[in-house]
This record gives sequence, C-alpha cells and structure tokens, in this order.
Amino acid sequence: MSSTAFNLASIDVRDLTGMVVKQGRNAIGKGSSADVWKAKYSRSGHRPVDVAVKILRSTSLSDKRVAEKFIRKLLREARVWSTLNHPNVAGFIGIYYEQIGGHRIPCLVSHFYEKKTLSDNLANLTERQRVKFFYQVLSGLAYLHRKNVIHGDLKPTNVLVDRSSTAVLSDFGFSRVLEASGFTTSSTISPGTIRYMARELLDPKCTTTAPLATMQSDIWSAGMTGLEILSGVIPYHGILANHELIFHICCRSGRPNQDLHPRVTKNQWKLLTDCWAEENERPSADQLAKYWEKNYLTV
Repeated sequence: MSSTAFNLASIDVRDLTGMVVKQGRNAIGKGSSADVWKAKYSRSGHRPVDVAVKILRSTSLSDKRVAEKFIRKLLREARVWSTLNHPNVAGFIGIYYEQIGGHRIPCLVSHFYEKKTLSDNLANLTERQRVKFFYQVLSGLAYLHRKNVIHGDLKPTNVLVDRSSTAVLSDFGFSRVLEASGFTTSSTISPGTIRYMARELLDPKCTTTAPLATMQSDIWSAGMTGLEILSGVIPYHGILANHELIFHICCRSGRPNQDLHPRVTKNQWKLLTDCWAEENERPSADQLAKYWEKNYLTV
C-alpha cells in the first residue's frame, strides 16, 4: 500500500497516534465493517479523558484493494466530520494509526457519550423529551445541510445522547459534501437502515448505479427517525424481512400505517408525512426545525 496515498496532510485532522489507548475486551458498538471502542485519550498537561474510537474490523481488510477502499472511506469520514461544530453534532477529536491485519489503519477518535444512542433511550421518555429530541435531530440536520453536508444514514442508532440529555448526530461514514472535489461516495445499504431510507434510494428500477443520498433523502430519513422518537416504535414495525420492506416502500404507499402509531398527534403526523412526499415536495431541514421549535417548544 502506498505510504503517501492515505495520510492526514491533505485533510487537516489532528494526529493522535501514541495518545489513545483502547479500553476493555469488547467493543461498545458494532457497524457493518467497523467497531466502536471506549478508550482513554491522554495529552501532555491534561488529565486522561474517555473517548470513543471507530476501528476497522480485521475481517474488513481481507486484501489490499479492500483495505484501501475502507481506509479511503474512513479518511473521507474524518474530513467531513472535522469541519463540523454544532451542539447537535457529535464532537470529533482526531485520528490515530494502528497496525491491523498488516495495514496501517486510521482510527477515528470522538467524544464519548455515556448515555449511548437515542435508540437506547426511547423506552422511558416523556412526551416533552420526545419533542425536544426530535427538534435537536432536526437542528443538527439543518446545520449539516447549511454546510452542504449530506448525512446519508440518519436513524436513531446514529444519534447519540450526551450527559446533559442532548441529542447529537453521529456516524458520518455514508456522508458526502456537495460540489466538493474528492468526495465521490455512493449510496450503500448497510444492515438495518432500509426502514429509514428514502424510496428513491431503494427503487428497483435503478439497476445501473447506486443512487446517491441527497438532502431530500435525508429529510425522508429524518421523518422516519422522528416517527420512532415520537411513537417509541420503529417504522414498519410489523414488517421484518428486508425484501418485504423494500416492496412496501417502493411498490405500495411507502408510508408507515398511522393507526400503528397512536402516540403521534394528527399535526405531528402531518409534518412527518411531508417528509415522505415526493423528492421536490419535501420541506428543508431548516423549515422543519423552525416549524417544530415554533409549534412544540415555545408553547
């Protein structure tokens, strides 16, 4: 592998090599190709702090070509994430390198969130907390879109909760930046995301190339995320098989059944269905955040 192909010089990210030590024997989170570990970050003159580290699984590095693909993906994620600074976006710290499977692999270091994911916290929330969390998701997404960043994989398990019970968007592995050179990501279906994905990304007629995530597809996902936050139930919770989900989303209405989500009010449902309209008819994240703040946080 080229020693110059993958480095931090071109992406302006802090190199933390030698300052991060992984903790424990088991990962605290698992993705399709990487795991998240708790670690300690130590730097001169400061007390060690808990951090989260995203590390590629050794099985994802089966050969040189595959390894290069995943390293590019990680560095692309770091490049996007390092430009972001918002109360509702997870805090990024930097990268350190680790030898994995004979490859020098970048590991992404971010703030550690003790309360885990939003999905882990939904069971016992009050209605006021549900309203607040959905606003924070919309606020974080509106910020990303103002920065021309498309998240690409928005769902409750990719929203973390900090110590002060604030929701922050995380996992930018599927994100991309509009009109920025060097960003040529394609939309890839990762396990568990189909029920949050926009209809146009699952259209069986799109067989030549994988369709790219857009701001509009992020809005669809925000609506599905909001539905789960407000109702406490996953979208399409009566449909388990992925092929049945895709058929329902693409060939039927594409929308969840309102009768299965009685906790969601009529006005809230109207806003959610706006998120699931045709692409060019969906509201922007900024419009959604402002509407939600005005009608649900100031009353």
